[in-house]
Amino acid sequence: MFEFQNYDDIHDYMDFINDQTFADRPLKDQLAEIQYLYMRENQPWVVAFSGGKDSTAILTLVYLALLGLRPEQRTNKVYVVFCDTLAEVPIYLQKALNAINTLQRAASITDLPIETRVITPKASDTFWSRLLGRGYPAPNLKLNRWCTEKIKLNPFKDFAKTEFSADQAPIVVIGSRSQESKNREDILEKYHSGKEYFDETDPHYRRYAPIKDWQVQEVWHLLGQQIAPGQYAELGPWETPWGTSNIALVELYDSTNSTSGECPLVETASSPGCGKSRFGCWSCTVVTKDKAIDGLIANGETWLQPLASFRNFLHSTTEPSVKGLYRQNRRRDGKVSVKHGMQEEKDIEFIHGPYFLHLRKEWLEHLLTMEKEINEQGRDVSLITEGELHEIRTQWRNDPLTPDWADDLPKIYKRVYPNGPVEFLEDDGNTFTNVESEMINHMAKVHQIDAELVKKLIDLELSLSGLGKRQGIFNRLDKILRQDWGNVDAAKQKRESEKTLQYSLLQDINEIQAELDGIDSLINSDL
Repeated sequence: MFEFQNYDDIHDYMDFINDQTFADRPLKDQLAEIQYLYMRENQPWVVAFSGGKDSTAILTLVYLALLGLRPEQRTNKVYVVFCDTLAEVPIYLQKALNAINTLQRAASITDLPIETRVITPKASDTFWSRLLGRGYPAPNLKLNRWCTEKIKLNPFKDFAKTEFSADQAPIVVIGSRSQESKNREDILEKYHSGKEYFDETDPHYRRYAPIKDWQVQEVWHLLGQQIAPGQYAELGPWETPWGTSNIALVELYDSTNSTSGECPLVETASSPGCGKSRFGCWSCTVVTKDKAIDGLIANGETWLQPLASFRNFLHSTTEPSVKGLYRQNRRRDGKVSVKHGMQEEKDIEFIHGPYFLHLRKEWLEHLLTMEKEINEQGRDVSLITEGELHEIRTQWRNDPLTPDWADDLPKIYKRVYPNGPVEFLEDDGNTFTNVESEMINHMAKVHQIDAELVKKLIDLELSLSGLGKRQGIFNRLDKILRQDWGNVDAAKQKRESEKTLQYSLLQDINEIQAELDGIDSLINSDL
């Protein structure tokens, strides 16, 4: 049993602490455990804060535990880290940032070693940089869920590398609970059951899940208590120990109109009831139904409807039956790929590549237009950042399949924002003018040659002109010429020929093997 430390700073909270029990454990004992681990481990702590109910609950526990320690015992810094994916639902983002700012002010007043951080993904890794810039297909639940790593995990890893030395393995406090879903239960059972306190599967940090056994009703009970009659008493019930009200949190979950008790903000078609609750990106196409935005719209936030409609459209592009309408038949390496394991009698099935560049241009203009129209209503919302625009421009101009020779992004931006704040450096180094590009398109059609192939060869020649040594030119030529050029019918015919040849060779091999087996049998019988 751990000894609970109750320094003077926590006296106002003692009645609440002594009276409460969660997951069949007195709250006093759970806070004592946090204090013990905090003082035992000479490592920084990180509280992963999303703005949701579970992360608010663990932040409440850590805050109270720190209040109970003497100043000289508060030796380890506690980072409260919020990851702004740059695609957060605007309403949720503002509330989370307000909570972060208020927490920092309160921690300074109470002399707690808490430091808040807002982290973001690199401009090259954001949702829009990948989808609009590189043409990555919209993420889905079963396959191709690239967004979690790029916009959530990598920013945290970058933060950890920058903030902590190689010999530090920070304690990351997470709000995961077994009751959330069967998958979450299995994960917690695998990595936490039988362990002392921490999941130590990752060498870079250790995870601590103090509310893993809590029921959702207990989370709401903690958040709904007036836990102190102190300086924030005017807030009444639902106050936090750092001086904000959890009423806003209740309203956010209520906005889903869920009767399940957990009130998930986003829900997949396969998730039962309240299986997956979280604050997610408004553009999230992993979920089948976005209950967050739908609920907010139903409760009067109708200005979010364009965002919901755009998300629904992007989700529709992941349907197998329409992939060919939105995505190229060539991969980013220029090759046409087919699904493995195809039988001889079946038709070729292509593995589709990135979204067509002309569609990505349309979608960017639509995104910018939505942002402009929303802000003209008196709001201050950013749907895409300046850094992302510059990154997308670079990706378009260097697109491996259909480079944006015309450099259209600055033109798109100026159409939407004629006097917009974003400035683009003019680049008169375009390989082709519009007239030249159209001429090449015409001549290529006449001679039945792929226009993009011609443009790439000319661009390569121009890039090497004037150089004394054209080092690597043959490798670069080979890379271009090895790509699958021409229309999809030609690519299909090529793959069909390859498949027929492979099947024929396999038959020949089987016949030869059968003859060899027969000869072996005859030899063995004579012996």
